[in-house]
Amino acid sequence: MGKLTVVGHPRAAGLRRAIGLILVAGLCVSAVTFYRDAELPRSAPSMAGSTPAATAVHTPAASQPPATAAPAKTKLPKGPGTTEPGILLMASPLRDGSFEIAEIVLLSAPTSSIRLGPPRLALAGSRFARAQPVASQVQVSAGTQPVLVPGGRVMQRTDLALNAPAGQIELRYNLSGVTLRSTPSRAGRALAALSPLVGGVPDDLPVVLMVSGSTVLNIECPVLPLRERACSIGRPPHLRAKPKLPWRSAVIVVQFDLPRPQ
Repeated sequence: MGKLTVVGHPRAAGLRRAIGLILVAGLCVSAVTFYRDAELPRSAPSMAGSTPAATAVHTPAASQPPATAAPAKTKLPKGPGTTEPGILLMASPLRDGSFEIAEIVLLSAPTSSIRLGPPRLALAGSRFARAQPVASQVQVSAGTQPVLVPGGRVMQRTDLALNAPAGQIELRYNLSGVTLRSTPSRAGRALAALSPLVGGVPDDLPVVLMVSGSTVLNIECPVLPLRERACSIGRPPHLRAKPKLPWRSAVIVVQFDLPRPQ
């Protein structure tokens, strides 16, 4: 009987230890499961809540990675508007035939007011005589200060007072009413006349005009002599008018293709 008692005790102790280990393991698994289950409700609302913002903010550029890479690829060129007095106008055609435009102005001396006006399309020739250009969604910065444009539209001469004098001005806007279908020509071919929105500057202020986009084909400078009017340099989709045009005659005609409706 004594031997049976001695042998049985270790077996019982071993059984209790095994049961204890099983219970501990089960508690650990339950704790991990509870932790994971507790995290999901916090993660899911965060993701669900961020999706609309991502669609609204990032989708227009499709873009977060391209937007990050863009400054290196589209570094502003040295010259008028950036490192010396003048205007740098950069334009891209949109699907509806309007243009998205950025216009950067660097003045030789700070100014306390800005004059805006519709592009001077008469310089582009009689074919644009009936054009009615409209700049909409106009945003203006003078130095570091935002400048309010009444209604965000420019259809006629508009003078804006600044809170403090500024030497550099930047505009962003959508320009419509400047595009005509080219006839006779292949279906979808179009012409658009572009000119700076900023006015009230010296007539000889140099202007650089650049156009980019997968549908852009060519640039013409209608104010130049006939043999010099085909004035684009670069390769599609990035073209620039070769000469620095003085503000008084700074206008280009862009040849591009309108996309098919989808």
